[in-house]
Amino acid sequence: MRVISNRRNGAQIDSPGRSPGTVVLPPRGSRCLIVLLGLSSATAWATEPPAPAVVLATDTEGRRVFEVRGLDSNEVPPIDEIGHRFAAYAVFDAQVTAPPPLAGHYSVDDGSIRFTPRFPLQPGMRYRAVYRDAGEESDQTVLSKEFVIPARVVSAAARVAAIYPTTSTLPENQLKFYIQFTAPMSRGGAYEHLRLLDAEGQPVDLPFLELAEELWNPAGDRLTLLLDPGRVKQGLKPREEVGPVLAEGRRFTLVVDRRWPDAAGQPLAGELRKAFRVAAADDTCPKPRAWRLNIPRAGSRLPLVVDFGEPLDYALLQRMLWIVDRRGEPVPGSIEVGEEETSWRFLPQQPWRPAKYRLVADTLLEDLAGNSIARKFELDARQAGNGTAEQETASVEFQVRE
Repeated sequence: MRVISNRRNGAQIDSPGRSPGTVVLPPRGSRCLIVLLGLSSATAWATEPPAPAVVLATDTEGRRVFEVRGLDSNEVPPIDEIGHRFAAYAVFDAQVTAPPPLAGHYSVDDGSIRFTPRFPLQPGMRYRAVYRDAGEESDQTVLSKEFVIPARVVSAAARVAAIYPTTSTLPENQLKFYIQFTAPMSRGGAYEHLRLLDAEGQPVDLPFLELAEELWNPAGDRLTLLLDPGRVKQGLKPREEVGPVLAEGRRFTLVVDRRWPDAAGQPLAGELRKAFRVAAADDTCPKPRAWRLNIPRAGSRLPLVVDFGEPLDYALLQRMLWIVDRRGEPVPGSIEVGEEETSWRFLPQQPWRPAKYRLVADTLLEDLAGNSIARKFELDARQAGNGTAEQETASVEFQVRE
């Protein structure tokens, strides 16, 4: 069967000079009953073409542009005439009927006329786009539409959620802080917004190890802030010449400046200060065998609670403790670090079974002074190299009973 398109004539079925089954399509927008000879009859409706309209669109580079769509190809004017017919305006005052047009350039793409503003359209602003066809002034068709660019959604400013350790008493050889934010932060200027003040409110000179590559977690919302290890560890030249950063019996305040911009460029919601006093240096390693375990009963989903008897490193506690069954398989569940990082809770996904389990700790787990289960922070590298291999884990066995 042959189909012949004809925009001027109506449907003609088996017209003279045409073979049976030939159909001439009706003009666009009209209705007709089409009978296909030799086939069953059917009702068809020609698709109504979209009326010409001015629209706000986004190009492939993400820019906001104005377009005139729905024109026949023979209705698109030459490119050098488009600027006289199509323009866009910023509407600052509804009473001004002829504001100056926006600067930009024109292009034609698949029958659509596009105007790309030279400068990005501003969020919250109102714009008017106007297109006039080539008719005389009296019968000229004018397409006009106003658009409001959605205002930029501004999220709440980030704030400091916590500074770890959360305890208000720290050892003289405290090694680091973790600053946890509620949203990702900007990078590259962290040390400009951090100060350590003494009891008189005076800044401590160069207390931090200022690294070119700041120590952020993958989410960008937690910074590891190291105190200068050269002033923490005994026997090193900076400590001998300048003295330790912290001193036993004294008070200090860590200040996070509110001018610190988050990843969206907004300053923090407010300044945060962590005041603390300094106790004697800690030179002992955490001892898993000394930890106290509160063991739940079988059949319950109550947590296993581990009391360390001292604060441990907050970030390391998130990943360096786990539970295994008697076959050595990890027990699925969730964890929670307790108050002042002195305890750890494990909540199993399934009820506890009456069996033996093991609490496993990576021997790199540290206390606040950098002493790990495996070795003291002050241990000299020559002392560590005694020819014996350090264990990667330490474990404590416990039994869940009926």
